[in-house]
Formats: sequence, C-alpha cells, structure tokens
Amino acid sequence: MNISVRVLFISLIASIVILREIRAREAITPGPDVGQIIQEFDGLHIDGTGTALERASPCKVDVQKDLPQPNQVQPLYLRPNTTQYWLPNAEGQLEIPRGSAIELYCGYDTMAGMSTGLESMEVKCLHDTHFEWDGSKLEFRKFVCSQSINYTVEKMESRCRGIRALDQSHLYRVGYDVGDGRFVQTMELCHDPHTLRTHYAFHQMSPASVHYQMKVKRSKFRPAGHFQGYDMEKIYSFSHQQSLLGGSPGELMNQKTGMFLARGHLVAKADLIYASQQRSSFNYMNAAPQWQIFNGGLWANLEDATRKFVANSGITVNVYTGTYGQMPLPQNPSVGLHLATDANNRNVMAVPSLFYRVLIDKAQPRRGIALVGVNNPHATLAQIHDSYVICDRIEEQVPWLRWLSKGNEKSKLSNLKKGYLYACPVSDLARVVKELPSNLLEVHELLT
Repeated sequence: MNISVRVLFISLIASIVILREIRAREAITPGPDVGQIIQEFDGLHIDGTGTALERASPCKVDVQKDLPQPNQVQPLYLRPNTTQYWLPNAEGQLEIPRGSAIELYCGYDTMAGMSTGLESMEVKCLHDTHFEWDGSKLEFRKFVCSQSINYTVEKMESRCRGIRALDQSHLYRVGYDVGDGRFVQTMELCHDPHTLRTHYAFHQMSPASVHYQMKVKRSKFRPAGHFQGYDMEKIYSFSHQQSLLGGSPGELMNQKTGMFLARGHLVAKADLIYASQQRSSFNYMNAAPQWQIFNGGLWANLEDATRKFVANSGITVNVYTGTYGQMPLPQNPSVGLHLATDANNRNVMAVPSLFYRVLIDKAQPRRGIALVGVNNPHATLAQIHDSYVICDRIEEQVPWLRWLSKGNEKSKLSNLKKGYLYACPVSDLARVVKELPSNLLEVHELLT
C-alpha cells in the first residue's frame, strides 16, 4: 500500500476509535470493520494533488495506434517468463494491470536507442501508455528492436495425428526460440517433405483477431531451412506455371486477371495479430498453390467472415486450414496438375482441388463447422457438383453464412472462375479428408 494511503488509513482508524469512545453510551450502527476498509483502499492511489483518491486503472495499449510504426521492428510482446504472447482484449488493446510488467523480447543486446545488455526486458505499467524501465518513464511505442527477429520452422519428433496413418508426414512448429527452453509458437503444420505438401495448418483465433495489426509490410516467402534441392521462387513463377499448363497465354493463364497460381497462405496473415506473428506466416510450408483469382476473391472473403464471426460470438476457436485432392489438367482431366518433380522424376507439389477451413469451439470441442472452397477456375458448375462437393452442404442452416449461398449464386450467374464455396459438418469432412486429426470425427454439433 502507498505510504500516503497508509497515513490516511491510520488516521481514519483513529477517528473511528475516538467516535466510538464519545458515543459509547449510545446505541449506534456498527461501523465498517478493518477488513472492509482495507478492501476499499485496495487499488487506490493518491493523485497528483496528494489529497484525492482514485482507483488505479490498467495501462491500455491500442494495437493500431500505440505500437511502433510499421517500418520499425517490434519486439515480441510476452507474458513474463512464459511462451505466450500478451494478446489484446476484445477491443484490440493490450491491458496490463497497474504495476505489472510485460516482457519485450528482441533477441539482441540492445533496443534501438538504448543499451540494455539483455535479450529481453520487462517494463512496468505506470499509467495509460507509459511504462517504466530502469528508472525512466517511456511511451510504449518507444520500445523498438535494433534488428529484425528471425522466426523458426522446427521439425518436431511427433508425426501428424491423422485419421489415416501419415508415415511420411511430420508436425512442424513455427515461431520464435527465445532461449531457456522457451519457444513462442505462432502455428503448427502437418507437412510431408517428400511430396512437398502441407496437409493442414493449425492455429487459434480469438475475438482479438479481428484487430490484427494493419499496414504491416508483406514479407518475402522463405524456405526457412527446408525444401532443400528446390528453387521455390522459380517453382511459383508465372513462366514456370505456363510451361506446365501449355495452351495459349490468355486461354488458361493470365496474370492481369489473376489466372495464375499464387502462394496461398494456409494460416492467413490477417489471422495473426502482431507484426512478428504475421511475418512468420510467410514460410513456404504455410502455403499451397492457389489460383489468385480465388485467393484474392471468395477465399479472402471467407477468411474475413470467420474473423468477424469469432469476434461477434466472443469465442476462441481452434482452426485447421488445409488442402485436399489434386486439380486435373484442364486439357487432360486424367492427369493431375503439379508444380515440381523430385530427384527421381516423381511428381511433387500437387495443385490442390480444394482448400478447407475448419473452426472448432475451444470451450465446446464437439461444436464446429467446415468451410470448403473449389481451387479450379476451369471447373464447370456440373463438374463442381459432381466431383468437388465432398460432404453434405449445410450453409443455408447457418445464419452467418447466408452471404456464402448468395455469393455462389452470383458467381454462377457472372463468373465461376472467381470461386465456389460451401459448408458442411466437421465430422462429414473428416471422414473424407483422412489427413485431419481423428478427434474431428467426433465433432457433430454445428457452430452457428
């Protein structure tokens, strides 16, 4: 308790004792006990005048306004001595109790403009967006790293927990190794290094995800120590794709109209709140060949809709985003489209026929929904209904997905190349997509 508060507290107790002595012979209402007085004083502090009392409020740092500028390197914002980011609240603010500390990790001995001699530092909340470090009072945005922080894509010992045995696939974790056995994870991936296919990516979304930090510069995709023997940038180049597809340039592929295969994020950049998290999404293991006209169109709309749904529902969800099947060559449907061959001349890096996103309510893990998108701008509506709808459709039963049905109708009437989406029960999708974890077979309730 503050010294000034203690003095005021002692004076108040003395006054109560004197009052009781004066009125000892009267029948009086019992006064407040000491415990109640202490409880009422807890969380109060003397204001600038030294007389008035006000309840201490936490520091609130707005993700959009109070962090370092997009061209500056932000530290990792961590709960001290843990592997967890200090995530914002549902209003998009980091809320740090008065007098508590948040850990800032840069990985180097200095922050820009100050020599700390530490790889990380703990700064204490004073008030509003002001924090204390080494006796100095600083705005939170002043804490900037002197150098960029490199993320890691690390192969784990365990294999993927698929419904079907995935002998060649392993789990990989993506994030930041901050030392002392701590790894701050941003996502987990189930990847087959032999076929260059990521079956699914796993991450979490909360109501705060809708407040993802904007204006963060897109990073260059990195192999992050994997994909040895493959030139991933060349594999994704338009000229390389054109050589595989053949046909006249404007017929099957056209850069201007988005008719080319992009590096389609599985965990979307905008699903991740902080700049450090977003940068880690730009690894090739978190990508799959996705037609840009679909990637930047209906699929982007779906990603945005799921973030808004989570925010409006006030829930935290586990998210599995993955790929299924192989798109056929438009001019030869019996042959599957792929972007590379391995050292033994075997086809690898298949172009998926479907992308999916599964949401599971973390608090009620038997509640969920599966959202599926067709990754073939050359497919006709008849072909989609025949070969691309792999589970029972339920989007019309889900109020927040009504836009999806309307979007499909609009695409059918105008340009099916922009994509086709549908929704189904999680258990139905899991019975077909056997790379998904087996526990998803038990998710029968709809997340509506």
